[in-house]
Amino acid sequence: MKLFLSLVLVVSLAAVGPAGAQFYRYTDKQGNVRFTDDINQVPENQRAKVRSYEESRPPAAPVANSDAAPDKKPATDPPAPSAVSGSSDEEGLDSAKAHLEEMKKQVDAEYKSLVKEKESLAKEKELRKTREEINDYNKRVEAFNQRAAKYETMSDDLRKKAEEYNNRVMEENAKASKTAKK
Repeated sequence: MKLFLSLVLVVSLAAVGPAGAQFYRYTDKQGNVRFTDDINQVPENQRAKVRSYEESRPPAAPVANSDAAPDKKPATDPPAPSAVSGSSDEEGLDSAKAHLEEMKKQVDAEYKSLVKEKESLAKEKELRKTREEINDYNKRVEAFNQRAAKYETMSDDLRKKAEEYNNRVMEENAKASKTAKK
């Protein structure tokens, strides 16, 4: 029996191995948002509309902002690109781009933290034996689910601000091309 359990444990750990960091978002019967790394835990009727998240890759060469101190991070969310004002439109766009890059760094850092925590929870899952240990583990999973929901909000906010920035750049380019034609 011990040999069988040992074999099952080894096979389980091998299966968990270095798989791609992917997790899924769905809503349970009580209306709570849940995250899992196992698509089989998502109810079948929701699998078609489940939202999947994968590990992001950092850009090859980060852009350095010479105006900002390297250790200084903004205390609050940066303003939306449409609200950024400067002495010229180009300076405003540069400032908005710097804010978006800083937001992206924060979102990527949170994602990496979530991936590490998810891996830790996955390793810990089978080790829980007593009711207290299982309850503690479930509380940690719930906290993880809440952090993952906040991450999604941060990611959506970044996406919206990037779209606003891109629209603003397109408007500026259109103005510049009209001016160049005259």
